[in-house]
Amino acid sequence: MSLRPSARTEVRRNRYKVAVDADEGRRRREDNMVEIRKSKREESLLKKRREGLQATAAPLPNLNLQNKV
Repeated sequence: MSLRPSARTEVRRNRYKVAVDADEGRRRREDNMVEIRKSKREESLLKKRREGLQATAAPLPNLNLQNKV
C-alpha cells in the first residue's frame, strides 16, 4: 500500500514534531495574560491597603500624645 507523496509528507511532518495549534496557543497566551493582570491588580490593591493602614495608624499615637499634654 503506497501513499501519495503529499500524504507521505503529511505523515512525516505529523510524526516529526507535534505542532502547537494556533487557536490553542492563542487561548493559552490570553489566559496567561489575564492571570498576570489579575495578580498585578491584586498586588497594587494590597499595596494601597497597606499604605492606607500605615497612614491611619501613624497619626493616632500623635493625637494621644497631644491629649495627654
